Amino acid sequence: MRKYDVRFWPLCLPLWALLALSCRTRLYDEWELIEGGTPDLRVPDGAVLDLGPDLAGPRCGNGILEPGEACDDANAIDTDACRNGCVKARCGDGVLHLGVEFCDDGNTTDGDACKGNCGPPRCGDGVLDAGEGCDDGNKDSGDACLTTCVKAFCGDGFARAGVEQCDDGNQLDGDGCVAGCKSARCGDGFTFLGMEECDDANPVETDACLSRCVMARCGDGFLRTGVEECDDGNHDDSDACPGACKNARCGDGFAWSGHEECDDGNASNADACPSTCKNARCGDGFPRAGIEQCDDGNQTDLDFCDNACKAPVCGDGKKAGPELCDLGAMNGDQPAFLVSQPGGTSIGTNPLIRKQDSTSFYNYFSASSHTGLEKVGESRIYLYVDSSTGRLSLVTTHGIDFDATGQEQPKSTVDFDIAGIPPGFLIDVSDDPGEFTATGPSTAVGRWTFDHNSDGGVLGGLPFPGVWKITVAPKFMVGLTTWGWVRDDLQRIPMKMNETITIQAFDQSTMCRKSCTIPKCGDKILDGGEVCDDGNNVGGDGCAANCKSLQ
Repeated sequence: MRKYDVRFWPLCLPLWALLALSCRTRLYDEWELIEGGTPDLRVPDGAVLDLGPDLAGPRCGNGILEPGEACDDANAIDTDACRNGCVKARCGDGVLHLGVEFCDDGNTTDGDACKGNCGPPRCGDGVLDAGEGCDDGNKDSGDACLTTCVKAFCGDGFARAGVEQCDDGNQLDGDGCVAGCKSARCGDGFTFLGMEECDDANPVETDACLSRCVMARCGDGFLRTGVEECDDGNHDDSDACPGACKNARCGDGFAWSGHEECDDGNASNADACPSTCKNARCGDGFPRAGIEQCDDGNQTDLDFCDNACKAPVCGDGKKAGPELCDLGAMNGDQPAFLVSQPGGTSIGTNPLIRKQDSTSFYNYFSASSHTGLEKVGESRIYLYVDSSTGRLSLVTTHGIDFDATGQEQPKSTVDFDIAGIPPGFLIDVSDDPGEFTATGPSTAVGRWTFDHNSDGGVLGGLPFPGVWKITVAPKFMVGLTTWGWVRDDLQRIPMKMNETITIQAFDQSTMCRKSCTIPKCGDKILDGGEVCDDGNNVGGDGCAANCKSLQ
């Protein structure tokens, strides 16, 4: 800046200079002191007006603190600590104190564009500024205003004294601080993880969550509606409410003390604990598998199940159940005729009955029998009755006639020795002379050799009914491989080759058969003393009503 030193002395200072001096604040930007202490004025074009030493008296801006001045910093800067009016800069004077004030709007009112302390807006200064929810001027986040100048709220992480019980800064209701910033407690409706099993916010003990915040379970002592039938608070399976919390009942698998003897949980009546839940015992009406043969539920010893729960056994000497009799060891079968062998063969048999004599039945021609019962390679023996006379005979045949049947019987040899024949018997038929002959009053022999035909004979005149025992000792040498007894129904019962047979006749029956039935006329069994038994008690049908004669 160029300076022009124009000096005026007081005696010759023109009027316009004085006017200019009085208006310096409008004409000049600032004052300067030129070396020598002479007050200068800097004019806009840089010229300096020197008023001389005689005009420099007390004044604001001379750098001297004079009466009436609060300060004098000898400059014309209005934004420093000393205003141009020589008063100290202060907040609210309307002038921005550079470096000190943030703003100065000429008042100390808060809430307008410039704060009352002329400082910058900040959280914690106690002044509610734009963007702040609150500002209480302290550092306490436990009151209504956080240190962040946000209004305290549940979930801010700071427990508000007197208002909140807790504040963990989250919205989780499963921890120690639940919705509403209340400390977790049983009954608040929120399940406290790790502490509570459940929380349904009610004191009801009959739902799924008990009032102490544990899940309802069988044995907790509270009856859960719609789920449990009972709950007595224990795990005793022998009382009225067993472990499944269902009322004790027979068949639940738990023996109810004082009420049930047993309970195996099934409906089987054949095991050790039947469906009555009483220990199985003979007489309870339930046959126990593998233990009892029967159980009819009574104490009658002579019915179909005795008092030991055993089924009636024919031959035990006790008439029971379906038995008509039982004489124990005295039971026996005494049919009209019994055929047996030492090897175990035992046949109760009836004679064949035909209305012709035995010779006609034998039908001998072509040196052979033709009874219709012959068979290749087999010897057969049976009793025969002529129904017109009642005469009883013993018939035997060996092999079959080739000429009559075309079946080829190989060359055969067989011997019979017969003993025990009742007196008065006759040889009714002998195939060839001398083959079948009587050898004594009670003996006879048969010696047969044949080829391509049959052989045999008839021994007649046996008492009927009668009591006798005939033995037949066979000796099969060649050509015959089987031997059989023929019953009245034409069924062939095999007998052991070369083993003696005994044929017994009885004229009385036993009192009780081995089958525990009572022999009687009309039962279709030919018992000793009977001539016939056709299963009825009607006469004129070939068997008398009393089974004593053929009619």
